[in-house]
Amino acid sequence: MTRSVLLLGGPDSGKTNYIGRVWTALDNGSGKLRAARQPSDLRFVLDVAEHLFSGNFAPRSEHADGRRDFEVPVTESQGGEEITILIPDMSGELWQNAVQDCEVSVELMEEMRRSDGALLFVRLGSDQTVRPLDWVSSQKLMSKIGEATDDGLPTQVVLCELIRFLELTLAQRPDGTRPRVSVVLSAWDLADSQCFENGPVAYLEKEYPFVAGRLRDLESLDVKVFGLSVVGGDLKIDTDFRDDFLESDIDSHGWVAVQDRSGTWYRDNDLTLPMAWVVGSQS
Repeated sequence: MTRSVLLLGGPDSGKTNYIGRVWTALDNGSGKLRAARQPSDLRFVLDVAEHLFSGNFAPRSEHADGRRDFEVPVTESQGGEEITILIPDMSGELWQNAVQDCEVSVELMEEMRRSDGALLFVRLGSDQTVRPLDWVSSQKLMSKIGEATDDGLPTQVVLCELIRFLELTLAQRPDGTRPRVSVVLSAWDLADSQCFENGPVAYLEKEYPFVAGRLRDLESLDVKVFGLSVVGGDLKIDTDFRDDFLESDIDSHGWVAVQDRSGTWYRDNDLTLPMAWVVGSQS
């Protein structure tokens, strides 16, 4: 049985690094999802994993040549049927252009209709984030420079449109239930202690209120929000963390922020959780 899971989000949202890191977790076999057998083509994920093993994040897929997909057969750790998951790696710029131009390629539309789940990525601290212009405070400045700089649609507008794409296209799950979407806030290790305690949902309500409101109003999709740190720290800036990372096993690094029944957010070392919830049987 083949299930297609979309990974989508704007440029620099963390999709590619997650694919490489989640493969090592699937291969390790200690999470809710594990690889049933070796995929036929591992070139893409091994290329991404190689960057991580060397203490660097993989370059954005926007700068890669062509589209690279990852297809992997998995099973839930407690047993069950084997499911082949096809994860199309489509660049953030492709998704962003689809929103801005209101045009979706035939190939992309077919991929979306074939999928019954998705992971929507939003990254903390990305320099690609476009925020709405504050026209009240900017009026005087704009009158001096004469014209506005067009940075494109605000990120939260793009995210709302991507959610609408998913509403219109995702197929029902094999059991007839609503398609599932994991909203993944990547680079969640950058969140301070108070932000972490409040959780990713509160972060969305503060930083992307339109997106948070849109998610609350959804009736056709089943949504769950996660925080994510693919390696547990910042390999670019934190040299002490990077040194520690290089001296240890990659499987001992990285975590997902999840919420327990009491509403408390905590770190879980299972990197497969956002994907496992989308394709699995657990609530």
